[in-house]
Amino acid sequence: MLSNTCRLLCFLLLAHANCLENPSVIIIGAGAAGIAAATRLYKHGVRNVTVLEAEGRIGGRIYSVRLGDSYIDLGAQWCHGEQDNVVYSLVKDLKILKRDDQAAELYHSRLEAVDQAFAKSLAEIIDVNGLEDNIQPNLTVGEYLTNIYQKAVLATWQSGSERKLAEECLEVFHMQILAENGAPSWFNISVDDDYEVCSGHQQLSWGTLGYNTIIEVLLRTVPDSRMTDRILLDKEVIAVNCSDISCVVTCSDGTHYTGDHVIFTSSLGVLKSNRVHFTPELPSEKAIAIRSLGFGVVGKIFLYYSNRWWGEGFSGAAFVWDKDEIAKSAEMHPEGPKKGGRSWITGVLEVIPVLGIPNILSVWCVGEFVPEIENASNETIINGVMYLLRTFLRNDYPNVTAPDAILRHNWYSDPHFLGTYSFTTVESRRLRESQRAVLSKPVLSRNGSPALLFAGEATSSTHYATVHGAIDSGFREADRLAMHYRLTA
Repeated sequence: MLSNTCRLLCFLLLAHANCLENPSVIIIGAGAAGIAAATRLYKHGVRNVTVLEAEGRIGGRIYSVRLGDSYIDLGAQWCHGEQDNVVYSLVKDLKILKRDDQAAELYHSRLEAVDQAFAKSLAEIIDVNGLEDNIQPNLTVGEYLTNIYQKAVLATWQSGSERKLAEECLEVFHMQILAENGAPSWFNISVDDDYEVCSGHQQLSWGTLGYNTIIEVLLRTVPDSRMTDRILLDKEVIAVNCSDISCVVTCSDGTHYTGDHVIFTSSLGVLKSNRVHFTPELPSEKAIAIRSLGFGVVGKIFLYYSNRWWGEGFSGAAFVWDKDEIAKSAEMHPEGPKKGGRSWITGVLEVIPVLGIPNILSVWCVGEFVPEIENASNETIINGVMYLLRTFLRNDYPNVTAPDAILRHNWYSDPHFLGTYSFTTVESRRLRESQRAVLSKPVLSRNGSPALLFAGEATSSTHYATVHGAIDSGFREADRLAMHYRLTA
């Protein structure tokens, strides 16, 4: 009996020693965070890594699709900033990023194009006041900016057509903020947050190469080509069980994978949906963080033209609705989704050219209509965008034509994402601790080791909603495991 006990003890000690020498890690998700974690682990000498990806491709919310000789980005599109930006640092020597200085001009549903000097003066109201210190807590962006904007407009224009136009332009600024945050309304977004802007140009384009370039660059940092063999596609994870010494991950195809550690990089939207069953249940503080943080969606649609109707001087069009017309827009254009008297086309922020790809226009959709826009047919989308362009650009571009093809990805409807990126809510700011920091905390095993770790843009306290935030988070969790095993790169 004693002999058998000794053998069992020796076996466990040997197994533990082997784990220390060669820990096994399962990474859920082959997006920016997952690939970053995998490549960083390889640099630390951890070779027993398996990446499980639900999609039939790698990249996650980076989704570059070939169109002719170029790539267009159905997901992430720009590198935001330069200093302290890991994306910029990884590719700066390659000289492939290009400044995208295009800015859509404002067009009105009744008037001619809005005077750009007037539009700039309105935008400065938002920019200057948006930098005020001592912001009152528990305020939404909508409450804060609506208040200061209305005060500034009233102080500048007492009455008349300019004041009316200024009030109508506020909705465009609202929509621009929704494009940056992915929320259904700016009354969902906290004005108080921890986001830090990386200094430098905020819209660095990949030109014709596509954002997937950064995934290729990350993979090239690992000379061992066998790593790509460890990325398994079409592996939708449905359960993670870390109740024992090892973790067991179960996929929807019935396969199981066992590892000492799991790094979960799927979107906050997936966590909110409870599509993945965790055993044991996630700690209550993490469940609160998942619930309190916001996760929304931005829609992006590409229109391809064999013969374009716009010239080189066209920098795009953002749409300012007359306040009476927007209220009855569903009567003016009855095709497609509608809420009350408003048509879905009022959820289109702008139509802009794509830098470096001359025959493509991108259509940006924001707000509460996006989920319904995703369910609309391509024909409905094209008809709605044509109505907008022909109505708002009727004087400058009377010969607008329909596109030859349309390309889009429905991020909200995709069960592997359920949206585009996270935002900070007032509810999450009312809690004492940063909820993103809580979300990033590992769940410990019975012996105190980090069994279940979390990465992804939503776990970044200062760079959420960005690819560089996602990559940093993947590095962070790989480094956490390296520190646990006292490994050095």
